[in-house]
Amino acid sequence: MVSKSYIRAWADARGRVDVLDIQQGRGFPSSVENATVVSYAYDPEVLTQDLENDYARIEDRSVPVILKLRHAHMLTPVEKSAMVSFLDMHLDRGRYADQVKIRTPALLLKTDGQIEYAELSLGDRLLLSQYLGDVTRLTALGLEQWPWQVREAQHLATGDGAVLLWRETNGAEISTVSFPLSPTQLLVIGQDLPNDVPLNTLLARNCRRWIVGVLGTLNRIQAAVVAARRSED
Repeated sequence: MVSKSYIRAWADARGRVDVLDIQQGRGFPSSVENATVVSYAYDPEVLTQDLENDYARIEDRSVPVILKLRHAHMLTPVEKSAMVSFLDMHLDRGRYADQVKIRTPALLLKTDGQIEYAELSLGDRLLLSQYLGDVTRLTALGLEQWPWQVREAQHLATGDGAVLLWRETNGAEISTVSFPLSPTQLLVIGQDLPNDVPLNTLLARNCRRWIVGVLGTLNRIQAAVVAARRSED
């Protein structure tokens, strides 16, 4: 549910990362290939669009751009657009990362006029959410025209809530988008951020299910604590 081609930057020489599943209350080491994997999570039950294929195309276009950013290369407008699409996808998937098992009752009005009862899967809900007007879409903000920088950092984690949206005041328009590119690199689009921002703390609060870090850097016991706290809310 967090792109494995992206989280490879957190892996050790054997391809392992630390993973916290804060929905299930588990912390464990994992290979990049198996980290945050949920089988058939994006398969729609009602709609026919291939969401997995849509995501794969976005990743294919954006992963080379992430590599360029990590190596401090300038991006073309097309490459910036590809990166914004990746951030939008990551943000979108993160909103629903803890809702894989939820089925939503629905009534389908078919072309022949019949009404049919159905249950929408996560894949269906993700596809339908693309038409909701009150959902933030990074692709609509013109981020390609904002200032871009890659800042040095230390011990950054990542996860399904890694795209952070910043506002100068509550209710204001988004002024900054940040995203960890690696444990030591933070992409900042828009206005700069203060040096003392607790990025990992804010990221952890923003994650719905998955937090990923360099092997040995995450408190695995904390996954159970967070899961218990959220079940009480």
